[in-house]
Amino acid sequence: MKRISLLLFLVTFAFGDVTILKDKVSNGRCFLLKSDKSGYVAFSGKRYKFFPTVLDTSHAYYALVPVNYYTKPHSDKLVAVTFEDGKKRYKSFRVKIVDGGYKSEKLRVNPSKAHFSKEAKIRIARESKEAKKIYNTITSEALWSEPFIYPLNSKITSKFGTKRLFNGTLKSYHSGTDFRAKTGTPLVSANDGKVVLVKNRFFAGNSVVVNHGQGIYLGYYHMSKFKVKKGDFVKQGQVLGLAGATGRVTGPHLHLSARVWGVQVDPMQLIELLNQI
Repeated sequence: MKRISLLLFLVTFAFGDVTILKDKVSNGRCFLLKSDKSGYVAFSGKRYKFFPTVLDTSHAYYALVPVNYYTKPHSDKLVAVTFEDGKKRYKSFRVKIVDGGYKSEKLRVNPSKAHFSKEAKIRIARESKEAKKIYNTITSEALWSEPFIYPLNSKITSKFGTKRLFNGTLKSYHSGTDFRAKTGTPLVSANDGKVVLVKNRFFAGNSVVVNHGQGIYLGYYHMSKFKVKKGDFVKQGQVLGLAGATGRVTGPHLHLSARVWGVQVDPMQLIELLNQI
């Protein structure tokens, strides 16, 4: 599987020993900060820990700050708190959340996937609760040590954030990135990690979720067949399953999903950032 090679020209904003790569991001994406010292980032009423860097030798720590898709455009304050000689040091950044300018699309799916029965609603709620418990579990250590790769090399057929109208009535947004894949195409893990979910789900169909550590999860959806089981430790490039058309789909493909600190984010931007830490 081909590695992702990224050459990014980003304006950085540094204050003392803390750097923020960009002071402006779209809804559904992440801020990346780097620091020479441990601590945390305070933003929008929550704290995000500075974890030890994995790939970058120029800084000792990094923090990813996710922005919820439904966040409206606005200016806000982000505060980096680091520890030195037993004292807290504060660095403030003025940041902007901008509209992602996501496109819209109309899709036709099986009516049972657009208008839910009572039983379906119960199942959806149960699966949502299970997923939240998984995504809100933070593993402090990184489980990877190499740059992330894509789960397959194929055309992206639908980007993250696209506004969707199912059967003319059900509104939502595309919560991941879709890769073209025929049924039976092998899907590999983007990096080392622990398999924390292997299950058929209402929307996502046959799903595999991998915990990469430090609050980072990637999900691989709509599979036709599983090749791993819950609890497995997988290596980068290991086959997780085969592409399919299970769940709420219009045809076979891979839907790649990403979570940071429990927040759903753009997997392509996340991979781009992870390969800088």
